[in-house]
Amino acid sequence: MRIGIGYDVHSFCSGRPLVLGGVEIPFEKGLKGHSDADVLVHAICDALLGAAAMGDIGLHFPDDDDSIKGISSLVLLKRVCGMLAEEGYAIVNVDTVLIAQRPRIGPYAEAMKKCLAEASGAK
Repeated sequence: MRIGIGYDVHSFCSGRPLVLGGVEIPFEKGLKGHSDADVLVHAICDALLGAAAMGDIGLHFPDDDDSIKGISSLVLLKRVCGMLAEEGYAIVNVDTVLIAQRPRIGPYAEAMKKCLAEASGAK
């Protein structure tokens, strides 16, 4: 069994949607980043890659790669899960924590779980 820890931080900015766990959440600001800046998915990708000793999200998807500019982080998660499968790894469990005072994410938690499960191939 391998265990990884992922962590990600993006600052808020105007003019972008807020996407967390693959779900667009109504809020006055979004997160600044090269992709959709989904910090939850980025942290999961880092945890999975770290558990497999395969580097981190920045190594595989650098922020100077124009081919992934604005990409959904769920696509990156699918790619990470594919890379893991190619190496013979299977995901058993993922536990996440989002730290934010606003917006309230509870109403979106089930939709996030569904998006993350679909992108990762989890049951």
